Amino acid sequence: MLWGLLRHGESMLKDVIENAVWTKTQALIQEKYGKKIEFKTLNLTNPSASFYLKGDDLIIPLNSRSINLGEVIVNRGSLLDGEQKNEVIDLVKFLIEPHVYHKHLKLREEIELYKKQKSTEINNDNVYSLFSETDDLIVKLISSVIHLKSTKTESIKKVALKIHEMAEQDLFISFKEITQQIQSIDDLVDFNKTTFFISDISSLTPEELSLLSEFSSVKFPGLLFIIGSNLSASDIDQLAITTALKNDLLGIQFDIDRVPISQQTSEDVLELLFFNVDQIGSS
Repeated sequence: MLWGLLRHGESMLKDVIENAVWTKTQALIQEKYGKKIEFKTLNLTNPSASFYLKGDDLIIPLNSRSINLGEVIVNRGSLLDGEQKNEVIDLVKFLIEPHVYHKHLKLREEIELYKKQKSTEINNDNVYSLFSETDDLIVKLISSVIHLKSTKTESIKKVALKIHEMAEQDLFISFKEITQQIQSIDDLVDFNKTTFFISDISSLTPEELSLLSEFSSVKFPGLLFIIGSNLSASDIDQLAITTALKNDLLGIQFDIDRVPISQQTSEDVLELLFFNVDQIGSS
């Protein structure tokens, strides 16, 4: 299995460029600006810059939480005017960077799981898989935790309802409403294909934050947690929640206010951000 993890690390490039997020963003940039893009995982020349030029190429480093994730090369992108450069950079940062960061977290999680398995000599068949293939929802969504960031709670709920609809969930309920009803994690089994919605995580009590950390760690098929806030990365770091949930909030998020109102509930945009349209069993 360790060899498999190493091969997974080596195939980061393949994982990124064969995903729908990459192919659709690439097609959009090609159609609108006439430029091709490439992804490179190593040899960052200037990872702290928002972009830099190398010959005729425009280079966009990918960074999240001080982690260097690689860079996107826009072939002959230096020939774009200033406004076009900024638009391309925004597209890459908005669509591709969260996708690559998610791949990074997934690989890191697999490595940690391997270490635990090795130390306790668990059989390979018992290793936990984040993306179960037993339910259409878990196969379809890239995560069971989604973070929607906005200054407007109505925008957060509007987008949340659209994701709920696209995921073909049955129930959409407030997390606060069910915290008094659920006595243990086992009770979550009764909430198959349910979306738990939190309009603002900063409004939760310490007890509710603790329950959210506990419940969101459970990957029962059909459970979806959509969490709203207007918190920065440093604010999220201060929340009394688990590291795993912090990583989800930072890696699987949609900054709604950066998108025109007419596109905030666009199925194309939400599919790129939160849905995996790869075939079951694909890497």
